[in-house]
Amino acid sequence: MLKALLKRPKHGVLSQSSVKATLFNSSFTVNADALRCYCKHYGFDDSSVPATYLFVATQSELLQLFVHPDTPIRPLGLVHTFVGFELIEKLEVGQNYQFTVKLEMKEKTERGQRFETLGEFSLDGKTLARYRSGYLMPVKSSKLKRGGVALADDITAYQHQTNLQTSKANTRAYASVSGDYNPIHLSGFMAKLFGFKAPIVHGMDMAGRLLSVNSQQVGNNQRVNQCHFSFKRPIFVSQLLDVFSDGNQVLLVNEEGKTCVMMSVSQSIS
Repeated sequence: MLKALLKRPKHGVLSQSSVKATLFNSSFTVNADALRCYCKHYGFDDSSVPATYLFVATQSELLQLFVHPDTPIRPLGLVHTFVGFELIEKLEVGQNYQFTVKLEMKEKTERGQRFETLGEFSLDGKTLARYRSGYLMPVKSSKLKRGGVALADDITAYQHQTNLQTSKANTRAYASVSGDYNPIHLSGFMAKLFGFKAPIVHGMDMAGRLLSVNSQQVGNNQRVNQCHFSFKRPIFVSQLLDVFSDGNQVLLVNEEGKTCVMMSVSQSIS
C-alpha cells in the first residue's frame, strides 16, 4: 500500500511493454482457509470457488502490476468501472494453477485514463477461468461539470427482491477477508481527498453480496458460468439499497432511485 501511495507514473512516450505489461504467477493456489472466511462472510457454500473470489484472491498480483515503476498506473484513487467473470471449469482448492494478468491501456477521456486487466487461470496449458476488469485513473487537476440533477432510473420492468444495508462494520469485515485496505474505503479524509463526500464501499463487496443474493434465489444446484458487474455510481457507508431483478439483470439502487451496480449472470445445472 505504501508503494501505491508514493508511486508517480512516468510521463512521456510509454514503451510497448508498459502499455501491455504482463505478470505471471506459475503457482497460484486457492487457499482453503482464506476461501472459507470469504464464503462465510457472504453465506456461500465453500465447496466451490465463487466467481468474485477469483478477483479477491489475485489482488496482490494486480497490485504488483499497478505499482511496477514501468507501468503508467497511479494506484491510489482508481475507480473500478466493471468486472466480468467466466468459469469454464471448476477450480480446486490446493491445486497449483498458472495465473496470468495483462494490463491493457485504453483511451484517454475527459474524466481520465481508462485501462483494463485480463486475468486468466490455466492448468497444463488449458484456460479454466478468466476475468476482465476495467478502471478509470481520474484526472486530478480538473473537476467534471455536472449538468443539473440526474433523474431516477426507470426500473418499472424490475421486481423488488430485497434490501442491502452498508455499514462501517461490514466494510471493515470485507477489508479483513479480502485484504483490500485502500484508505478511500476506510478513511473519511482520504475519501474526500479523492473527491468523495465520505468513504465509499468496496465495489467487489457489493458484487459479492449481489452474487450471494442470486445464489440464494436460484439454489445450490445452479452453477454460475458467467457474471458481469458494472459499477455505475459510488456507494457510501451507512446506505440502505434496494435490489431489483427482471430475471436477466439485477440492479442495486440507492435511495435516490439511481442504479449503483448492475449484475448479469449466466447459470447451468451443476
